[in-house]
Amino acid sequence: MARGAVIRPTLAFAAIGLAAAASGCSVKPPEIAAIEWRLESRPSESGSPYESLSVFADIKDEEGLDNLVELWVVEDESALSWKMTDADWIKAVEGGDTWFGASALSMADFSPMPRGTYRFIAIDAGGQRVEREFQVAGDFPDRQPPTLAFAKDSLSLHSEWPETLLLAFDSAGALIAMPGAQAGATSLAGALGEDSASRTAEIGAYGYDPNLRMGSFSKRAKTR
Repeated sequence: MARGAVIRPTLAFAAIGLAAAASGCSVKPPEIAAIEWRLESRPSESGSPYESLSVFADIKDEEGLDNLVELWVVEDESALSWKMTDADWIKAVEGGDTWFGASALSMADFSPMPRGTYRFIAIDAGGQRVEREFQVAGDFPDRQPPTLAFAKDSLSLHSEWPETLLLAFDSAGALIAMPGAQAGATSLAGALGEDSASRTAEIGAYGYDPNLRMGSFSKRAKTR
């Protein structure tokens, strides 16, 4: 998915609607049972953090979830939209729920994400579609991102956020562990466990405020 892709969605969605009408299909569309979103501050190569949006929908489909072909996140006031397919959406199963969505949706120029009404749209292979609105609001609190330092197997973490996770990445950049963490100093194995520590090439931290639906990422530190 192109970061911050800016698309005028009206024509694309109109074409989908016409195709569904022409098919005369009466199959029940997918259902969006719930939506979870959060705004996040991320470090950039330029040094200035930028905002991103993570959003996931709990989707149900009587025809089977393999029938989904497209997801869209749309903000109409600014004519913004982000398209997802099975090539780039994230899928997570929790209990009896299956969540689809994306993280790190951002503006092309890395300006703040618009506040206001967004729509999450799911479209299946038959052209049936469902959408649900969600409201993005609020300003980031006056808190610094978490910071961490690593040297000689000693990990030092500072965070002002109500909840903090460590993020351990292997040499390929894959996330391999994300345990809860407390501010202070510890060994890498003490924080992650022996197995994860032995495979960790970079370590980061993520602070989150569930009441605000906002979080902040630290810069990563190399561990080898």
